[in-house]
Order: sequence, then structure tokens, then C-alpha cells
Amino acid sequence: MATNEGLRRAYTVWAIFYDAVVRFLRGSRRRSLALLDLLKGDSLLIVGCGTGADFEFLPADVEVIALDLTPAMLRRAAAKVGDRRIRLLEMNALDLHLPDNSFDKTVLHLIVAVVPDPVRTLQEAERVTKPNGLLVVLDKFWNRPEPPPLPLRMANALLGGYVTAVNRNFHRLLAGTSLQVVREIPLGFGGLYWLYLLQKPRASRGQGRAS
Repeated sequence: MATNEGLRRAYTVWAIFYDAVVRFLRGSRRRSLALLDLLKGDSLLIVGCGTGADFEFLPADVEVIALDLTPAMLRRAAAKVGDRRIRLLEMNALDLHLPDNSFDKTVLHLIVAVVPDPVRTLQEAERVTKPNGLLVVLDKFWNRPEPPPLPLRMANALLGGYVTAVNRNFHRLLAGTSLQVVREIPLGFGGLYWLYLLQKPRASRGQGRAS
């Protein structure tokens, strides 16, 4: 099972070539961020910003806090900030040291399938997003009723503890939150990658854990 310490070690190594590995999702990142319709003055949280692959698609007049668990990732992200209003912080996605209802919009790209506790990660993202605020999730999920095929089960056994899981069902995870699905977009890539636009309702159970 993945642990934060194991993931930090693994992604310290991954940081060196991470951009090349995930470049095939560049268009999907752009599409995801476009769903948020970011406006001047919006406050945006990026949970698991990695090497900053999302930054090129952000308007310069949006206030951004970008978090990651791994210092090596954040160092590479810092080189991509440019003239954007982005503040980088080292932080655990399972325990966001941020107040309730702080952000207009929240981004979770390639993080829900990585963290040790995906439900708590979604709950924390919900908590810090404002009521009626939007969230986007881009990741790999196995959303079918039948078990994953043997190659995926083998990949999950190999990668799940240190890189990413490939067998998580998004709708089961989402049931642990009050978040509502606005759009569900299959991205292809063998049916494994999905994009979700979510909204936090006015009355949400994702509150009361402010730091």
C-alpha cells in the first residue's frame, strides 16, 4: 500500500523525467482547466501540482496556490511560474493546512489515483472549496462493474505502492463526499483516463476540518 514517505521518495526520482512521461496528457490538462472558466480574481487551488505542467494554461490574473508533497517536484514547478500569481507550498493532500471555503475552484490532476487515501483527498479538496465552487479531476480510473483485466491487476500490484494505482473506481470514491458530477468525460487512452467537472453544493458535509 502507498505511503506518503514512499511516494515522496518515488516522485523525487520521477521528477527528473516526469514531464516527458505525462506529456501525452497536455491537451487533456488544457481541456480540464478550460472547464473551470477561470476569471480574473478567481482563487485557484492545485492539489498535487507536480512539476507545474498545468501552469502554462493558467491566466496571469488568477490567484493560485499550488501544492505538492515532494520538494523535488516543487523545485521544477518553480521554474514554470513565470509572471503568474502562483504560490508554491509543500503540503500533504490528505491534510490541507488551509481554511474551509477558501478557493473558488480546485484542480486535482493525476493525484486521486496516487495518494494513499483518495476519499480523504477528495474530502479535503471539497472542504477548502467554496460552496457552489467547481473542481476538476483528471486521472486514471477503472469505472466498470467487472474487475480489471489481469494486466491491469499486475500493473497495480507493481505500481500502486510507489507510482499510481490503476484500479480505483471514481464513483465509489466520490460517494464519500457531497460533490456533484457536472460533467463526466472519457478521455480514451484505453478507457482508463477520465475527466470530471464537479461542484460543491451550498450545503456540504465537507466542512469543519479547518487548520
